[in-house]
Amino acid sequence: MSSLQLISSEPIPEAVEKAFLVKLRSKMFTSAVLLVKTVRAIQKKYGDEGVEAIHDAFKEVAVERGGKMAREAGASTLKAFCSALEAGCTGSHEWRKLEDTDKRQAYRFTRCMWAEIFAELDALDIGFWLCEGDAPMSSAFNPAIGFQRTKTLMEGHDCCDHIFYLEKEE
Repeated sequence: MSSLQLISSEPIPEAVEKAFLVKLRSKMFTSAVLLVKTVRAIQKKYGDEGVEAIHDAFKEVAVERGGKMAREAGASTLKAFCSALEAGCTGSHEWRKLEDTDKRQAYRFTRCMWAEIFAELDALDIGFWLCEGDAPMSSAFNPAIGFQRTKTLMEGHDCCDHIFYLEKEE
């Protein structure tokens, strides 16, 4: 489900897609290393209070990202949000869509490059900050969108079970 073919108007040869995904993972890995080293250095020097300041900044970025996604989508519907989410996950995640209605969208994510990378760096605690952004991002996209999840790959589960739904009419 995460093939780059989903976001390309032209067919992409398998070798090109594979090379692109290797490069994508490399860039994601470099970003994660920078984040982990920064957080660990701040933690060593300033303790948990310093780490919490960085964590708070992550939460703010999730809200900003949700607003930006809404502006770029040109619509604030649940389906528009999920289309943007899927486009952002293409290549780095594997998932199956379990429900697809105007009022409810449910997913089972079975692969996340971020979870793999943060596990490799022994920093799932920091990687989970990315997961924590899902609820505020969807709410910032549209305050009527609710979010539910009981499992994450980042926490060692077999999947992430995302459910986005309308809490009230848009």
